[in-house]
Amino acid sequence: MKCLTRTQFGNPILRQKAKPVSLSMLRSPSFKKLIADMFYTIEDIGVGLAAPQIGKSLQLAVINIHPLPHRLNVEPCQQVIINPKILNYSKQTSKNFEGCLSFEGLRAQAIRSNWVDVSYLDENGKKHIERSEGFLAQVFQHEIDHLQGTLYIDHVKDLHTMMTTEEFNKQTHKLSS
Repeated sequence: MKCLTRTQFGNPILRQKAKPVSLSMLRSPSFKKLIADMFYTIEDIGVGLAAPQIGKSLQLAVINIHPLPHRLNVEPCQQVIINPKILNYSKQTSKNFEGCLSFEGLRAQAIRSNWVDVSYLDENGKKHIERSEGFLAQVFQHEIDHLQGTLYIDHVKDLHTMMTTEEFNKQTHKLSS
């Protein structure tokens, strides 16, 4: 496995709608390797990675959630989502801090629906329809947005919430102490 180079804000691919993944592509060894490399890339630095973030115009994202000091109450989750669609969403929203591997060193409060119903294929081509709530719903929305050319900063309504990741970590540490 190898760590993939991530595209950064300003790269045009981040603002483009990604292309659907065909079933033949999904079954290819190179696609399986891409998924493994994507998981390896975010192992210790993120909870999700969409293909446009590594310069690939594909409707593919990986999610790898595990508890951390600033989010102790999350369920561990490792998922591959291919050709996802949000079918329905909560009208109730929450503001939570988000970061993005394509905006290194920046955090801000983004507004997201409290839950989403999502349809997607897994890495074996099996179709799933599920409701995600809380932090997982936030991650699903963030990653699916990447596949539509939307970035988390598009959901930031109060620019005063923007801060460096270093400052975010200091403030989070103070709150958890």
